[in-house]
Amino acid sequence: MLCVENVSKKFGSTVVLQDVSFAVKSGTIVAILGENGAGKSTLLRLISGFYEPDSGKISISNLTLKQNRPQYLARLAYVPETSALYSNMTVYDFLHFAAGVHKVSVGERCAKIKHLVEILSLQNVLMQKNETLSKGYKKRLELAAALIGEPDLLLLDEPTEGLDPNQKQVLRNLIKQYAQKHMVIISTHSMEDVESLAKQVLLLHKGKILMNTDLAHFKQTADNNLLHSFRKLTDD
Repeated sequence: MLCVENVSKKFGSTVVLQDVSFAVKSGTIVAILGENGAGKSTLLRLISGFYEPDSGKISISNLTLKQNRPQYLARLAYVPETSALYSNMTVYDFLHFAAGVHKVSVGERCAKIKHLVEILSLQNVLMQKNETLSKGYKKRLELAAALIGEPDLLLLDEPTEGLDPNQKQVLRNLIKQYAQKHMVIISTHSMEDVESLAKQVLLLHKGKILMNTDLAHFKQTADNNLLHSFRKLTDD
């Protein structure tokens, strides 16, 4: 289980997150919703260990980010919105590099890479350099690199942005399958992604949690419609 307890973060004098608390169980996909500037990406970066909270505690299976950082970080993988690939590596080399980072044994690497290459349709670009890939291929490669270590927690920032409809469906199916035994958190502006994926919705508004509930209950806020509910709750 992921536990975020009374977490706050500010940059300079600007408070980005204030007293944020929630929990995520295995087998759950949580969608973080919010307007631009609500704190969604900052929250993912805090959970990933990229930022440290000014106050509060974050833990995975009782391992805290502050006291058990190496063990905590070994339990998660984070795919940011913007590409974080090494441009001069080939797809094949990058997947082997990611396997090493996630401490996948040499004996298991080839089988895991082959599996991910097949389900994410990366066969045709294996020997291409990452800098030559389209946005869709980059997204799929980043997801493959994140999944290769089978993390307990998968963090995805705008996971389907820039993908065509077929690619989006492939990724959604993969995310749903992975979440059956793991925790997945997505930050997204795509209501289609939320409708398709989310079991739990976390609504951030001006750095605070405005609502933390299941998808069906969230939609009941306005006309049983996700977009209408979002607009109603965030309209000041």
